[in-house]
Amino acid sequence: MIHHGTIRKYTAALMGLFNNFEIQYEDSNDNLLSRSIPIKYSSREKSNILDAYTTEQLLSGNYNVLPRANLALVSMIRADDRIKNKNVKINTVAFENTIEYMYNSVPYEFNYDLNFLCRGMNEAAMIVEQVLPKFNPIYNIDIYDAENLNEPTRVPVKLLDVSIQTEEYEELSSNIMTVTMSFSIQGNLYPPIKSVDRIKEFKMTINQLDNNYFSRKAMMGWDVDINGGIENPTLTEVTDYTFAPTIIDLVANNFALGINNLTLIYEDKDSKYSELVFEWELLDGTGILIGDGDTATLQVSVAGNYEVQAKIYDSTGNYVSITKTFTI
Repeated sequence: MIHHGTIRKYTAALMGLFNNFEIQYEDSNDNLLSRSIPIKYSSREKSNILDAYTTEQLLSGNYNVLPRANLALVSMIRADDRIKNKNVKINTVAFENTIEYMYNSVPYEFNYDLNFLCRGMNEAAMIVEQVLPKFNPIYNIDIYDAENLNEPTRVPVKLLDVSIQTEEYEELSSNIMTVTMSFSIQGNLYPPIKSVDRIKEFKMTINQLDNNYFSRKAMMGWDVDINGGIENPTLTEVTDYTFAPTIIDLVANNFALGINNLTLIYEDKDSKYSELVFEWELLDGTGILIGDGDTATLQVSVAGNYEVQAKIYDSTGNYVSITKTFTI
């Protein structure tokens, strides 16, 4: 899972919050009627939601035109005061064969503008009086803002400011009023979900001294005593070697013209030296490279760069390699 759709979820939650406002008006028979205010998402200028209508339509008694509302995401600011340790794993979910988890989220403030366009100050006042009392001082929304959450995140929404603008049309003796409200969501952005296979079998191997010789054995079914030691272990001779060797470095002392001695520094957890196969190759440069187990000699007669590659194979086919350049 790469995308959680977090921004989309925050936007949908805000639209749901502001989708239940309404205005009231009287008809010709003095009956009090109510009308819900439709809302849509638009990242364009707020006036563009009225492009399909003429001024006469907007200011007429057509209640299917105004009031209307649009919501837009205008900026995102990282909230450094809420930064957490990025290496902490969160939301760990265990399945039969895998374990899924995420690392800590990055906190951001998502700033939105909500615009109401209405006919006259009376409708504008109705809208303001419905919205503002909800924020005293914040309003909390519960959102599943990541895919593998087992409970929703409580996200605070803060009202930043309110502004009212008027477009006057004297010949029609009426006004279009725009109420703009700015909100800040203290949310988070989450990294992708990672998945690892569950451990189904665990084995610890040790070297045990028998008659002046070490033998590789697996230790299972042990306990730990109060002093941190191992108590009553069950030891089994290891016959399968499954760990690849590890190369630490390839070194040469005082690399110069003439014969140079190369040494491969490595470690192997479950193979004897006699079970390992070493391969040496000169990838770049003119010289004579002769390998002898984990050491080799390189005879050079011209100054320059010499790129040497060494490989180690164990008895089960596992191998590892290192490539290093020596310069004279």
